[in-house]
Amino acid sequence: MFKIRKILSLLFFAVICFFPSCGSPKETIPVAGEEIITEPRQEFGGAAFFFYENEIRRWRLDADFMSRPLTDSGRVLVVPVQIMVYDSLGKPATRIVADSGSTDSVMEQFDLWGSVLIRTEEGMTVKSEQLRWFKDARRVTSDTYVQIETPKGDMLRGRGLEANDNFTRFSFKANVRGKFPDFRKRIEEEDDFLKF
Repeated sequence: MFKIRKILSLLFFAVICFFPSCGSPKETIPVAGEEIITEPRQEFGGAAFFFYENEIRRWRLDADFMSRPLTDSGRVLVVPVQIMVYDSLGKPATRIVADSGSTDSVMEQFDLWGSVLIRTEEGMTVKSEQLRWFKDARRVTSDTYVQIETPKGDMLRGRGLEANDNFTRFSFKANVRGKFPDFRKRIEEEDDFLKF
């Protein structure tokens, strides 16, 4: 009787060991997705870049995190984006903030996305989900909706934007709407902003 029990125990043990699918379900092995980095990268924490023109500071870029692939000659990912643009005398003129951004190797073009906010020295505010700044051309463009608010309370909104980088001149491409407080009074007073 003892031998039969021992043989049955060994058979039971063998069945459990060799047929695991009959027992508890197996955990799946994770599969690599797109978030896995497959190339060497440079990463910076708490970094800042400065750009000078004829010994005058023109802009400063601050970020909590910057990353660039070593195989790419210069595309840099920046999270979050904080750019201060200075005027020709080196005084702060425009502040740019965004959730994320990237730039090319010579930092001529900046792509910004996610809650982009620009404030100019004159008090103009620009909001969008995506903007592209061409530093040397001093031009800003967008293909998404952009909202511009002036210090006098004017609000303009449209899809697509072409502007100079200090927003003294800008135009929307489509679906333009706006609010102009005290419009009649300002027309009578010949408000510069409302001149066409």
